[in-house]
Amino acid sequence: MNPRIAGKQGIGGRLRMAGRGLRDLRRFLADPLTPAAARASIVTRLDNRDELLIDLVRDAVYGHLNSPYLPLLRHAGCEFGDFVRLVRSEGAETALNQLATEGVYVSVEEFKGRVPIVRGGLTVKVGAGDFDNPHLAPHIESQTGGGRGPGTRVAYELGFLAESWATHLAIGFEALGMDNRVPYGMWLPTRPGAGPVVLLAHTKCGFPPTQWFSPLTPHGFRPSMWNRLSAHGLLGLGRLYGVGWPRPEYVALGDAGRVALWIHTQLQREGGCWFNSYTGTAVRVCQAAVRAGLDLSGATFLFGGEPLTEAKHAAVIRAGVTRQLVMYGSMDAGYLGLSCFHGQRCDEVHLFDDAFAFIERTRQVAHAGVSVKALLASSLLPMAPKVLLNVEIGDFGVLSRRPCGCVWEQMGLTRHLHTIRSFDKLTSEGMTFVGTDFVRVLEEVLPEQFGGGPGDYQMIEEEDQTGRTRVSIVVRPEIGHIDQKRLIQTVLSALSQGQDSHRMMARIWSESGTLRVLREQPFVTTAGKVLPLHIRGAPPGQRP
Repeated sequence: MNPRIAGKQGIGGRLRMAGRGLRDLRRFLADPLTPAAARASIVTRLDNRDELLIDLVRDAVYGHLNSPYLPLLRHAGCEFGDFVRLVRSEGAETALNQLATEGVYVSVEEFKGRVPIVRGGLTVKVGAGDFDNPHLAPHIESQTGGGRGPGTRVAYELGFLAESWATHLAIGFEALGMDNRVPYGMWLPTRPGAGPVVLLAHTKCGFPPTQWFSPLTPHGFRPSMWNRLSAHGLLGLGRLYGVGWPRPEYVALGDAGRVALWIHTQLQREGGCWFNSYTGTAVRVCQAAVRAGLDLSGATFLFGGEPLTEAKHAAVIRAGVTRQLVMYGSMDAGYLGLSCFHGQRCDEVHLFDDAFAFIERTRQVAHAGVSVKALLASSLLPMAPKVLLNVEIGDFGVLSRRPCGCVWEQMGLTRHLHTIRSFDKLTSEGMTFVGTDFVRVLEEVLPEQFGGGPGDYQMIEEEDQTGRTRVSIVVRPEIGHIDQKRLIQTVLSALSQGQDSHRMMARIWSESGTLRVLREQPFVTTAGKVLPLHIRGAPPGQRP
């Protein structure tokens, strides 16, 4: 492992990170980002995006001998001078497409460090930390999900949260006409995960939350000592510096009515309210409101973390929530796009070409029997937490350019993405497991404990009639009687091994009842194959 990365994960690196936070957080909070400054940053970056890509690759790839991209580029015969000439003559996307055809790309599994990069006769052994930006002096650490191996740690500089997360949010909030004088609540985990990062980014653009609900209780989920200290330290510093962030209040996923009542009460008292959560959690709140006869008209909902489908969108609309901001991104990269305000589809977003370069690459998803046009992203910002160079995000969708007249197009962000789906992940309640983690459970763990073998168990991701994303464990009837409750618990236990993020995700899936058992024959593809993972509802033309 890169010694710099190891140092960042050690106690010394974390203490230095805490010291930087203590030193720099006051200045970060004292200088809110205005929409005018955000627009200027976006336009300037769009005017210089080819040079931004060149600068980042020079410093973080060719100037960093341990970069996993360096052997890929040299295997393709591309030295730095060649890279510069290619980008300047062809433009970022055309250059990146050409490099991808020469093997310069990274799959989801390679990026997570689960498998080595193999291109022809070249093999590059990688760990997830090898893709960290080597030039960062981070202030805060979060963690993505993981399964078989440890979750990926992601370290952020406060400057990146300002330049990427807050810059784009400031424009989105202004376009929605959001008012920072009305209550703002969020229902997100405290640590690890999106909660603290969202707290900082939203505060930077002048919208600090006033209410924080957490779906995890400290008694039901015990994060590491470092994660507990980080969360408490961040909140304490904010109060010291005059922000007054709220203390997280535990609300179980099954108690969504309590959150719906809070939103309704704020609307009645203050005339407005906005709310931020994962997509599935937002749907739970809206369904609880409808059952209780609570009108949420006038609320603004911000959500992401899993696809917004037509069924989920309809569930939100039924509660009266017509103002919505779809947030598309990942913890590794930050926001990749936000809602088109004149969108033709409920999940249509503008991709942030000022911060990333995007291309598509057709690839097979072996364990799901799917051929998709995978979305690949490359970083442009020098403070990006991870250096991305043609890295699969794990998603696919419909990518296009069209005139729409909304604020993003006026600034030059003209690319749209909609019908966004994950091709290698199962996601519910904002919690994501990579498909290969389920392959191990289905082909090894379950046969060992319940009988049968590979092909007798299958995972299916689908929406139920209410718009809720469910993950079904299909068990071939010939297996005989099984204790379904014990089978579900076995799956969750196997997936929860390792880091805090694993246990957090398994805990949320357990509390939300995401998993269920179906006793039927596994789905068979048109090629006659029974594959471990089947995702119903893929966009037309993307299925076997």
